[in-house]
Amino acid sequence: MSNLLKRYRLLLAVASIGYLIPCSYNIRTGLFDCSYRNTLVCVCNVVFFGGFVWYDFGMILKFYATLPIVLVGILTVDVTVYNLLIFCIIINAVYNRDCFVQLLNSLFARDDWMLESVAMQGSSQQRRSTQSTGGLVCLIVLVLLYAMYNALFVNDHSMVLMDMIILLRFCFMFLILELYRVCVRIIRKRMKQLQVLLTQMEEINTTACVEHVVHVFLDRFQRYYLLIDSVNKCFSVPVTHTLLLIVLERTVAAYDVFENLRGESKMILWDFYRLLYRQVWEITYIVLMVLLAINCNATSLQVEETALCTRHFDDYRLQNTRAAKQIQNFLLKNLHQKKKFSACGFFDIDNTVIYMVFSSIVTYLVILIQFKQLETDLTQAGDGYNVTSNVSTVQP
Repeated sequence: MSNLLKRYRLLLAVASIGYLIPCSYNIRTGLFDCSYRNTLVCVCNVVFFGGFVWYDFGMILKFYATLPIVLVGILTVDVTVYNLLIFCIIINAVYNRDCFVQLLNSLFARDDWMLESVAMQGSSQQRRSTQSTGGLVCLIVLVLLYAMYNALFVNDHSMVLMDMIILLRFCFMFLILELYRVCVRIIRKRMKQLQVLLTQMEEINTTACVEHVVHVFLDRFQRYYLLIDSVNKCFSVPVTHTLLLIVLERTVAAYDVFENLRGESKMILWDFYRLLYRQVWEITYIVLMVLLAINCNATSLQVEETALCTRHFDDYRLQNTRAAKQIQNFLLKNLHQKKKFSACGFFDIDNTVIYMVFSSIVTYLVILIQFKQLETDLTQAGDGYNVTSNVSTVQP
């Protein structure tokens, strides 16, 4: 079992149980593969979450008689996107199961001993094989905070059940983003190790060893560089859906603040604490989005930096050799073809995503406020006017 698999085996096991990944680690073969057990897990998840779809829309019909039409529309869109997230993750896992197997075997199952040893020599640190929870501790804390909110502020049992269903879907969203960030971080780690490998080449004395190191560098770089495409193929659909969900959730949260603080009625202190608790917990969505953007941006920059370090490589022992020609071909091929982490090709996932999400939240918030104002105007007009198909006359 590789060191990376030991570190993240708990995260991978939980992801396999939820069918975020369509495969599991086979101890006998030492590789990830798809089995009948994974198919059974897929069917169980579809049946389990499919049963809650009717409950959610039954609750929406219940709210239709008591809530304003704008709030009912917001709630319907939000619940629908959350419902589709689970099925989006499952369908994506089924469709890309072969790509998932290849990606997980390349990143976790097979240990790159040469790069690990180079990294140990470069950093003068001992190898760490401690298990990482992969953000599971943070997820448990968030679940407890959400459960505490329902215990303190929600009295309707049907609403508590609906919130618990939404919380379960939030766990799926958190785990798919965490698994995505782990894959991105591993690629960045390998690129850093390749950079260390190239800088240590100055200590090598023989030409044959230098050519071997160059060959290893080019081979490993191409291997992990191509894994960016595999990560995009496996995760771009659920990540794009998750970013849409984050925009919707933060828009709803901002509209919640607008509705409660616009001054039509004085808010009691307990309701203010409930609003504050909700808003603090909703910041989680922004934190997840920012971490996603920062990790992808840092990895893209590291890949570019690792490729650029060969530009300044000049060793007299490689003049007119095959290794020198390989470096030249490498520079021509990679410096003008930069791979990026992408959201289904619509946009690149980097720091610009942060600006895009915030600008989208502001835009949709303005639209919701305008709809609310339109609803208010129509309600007031209905009290003072008798509206017909062509003519509006004032009631007596």
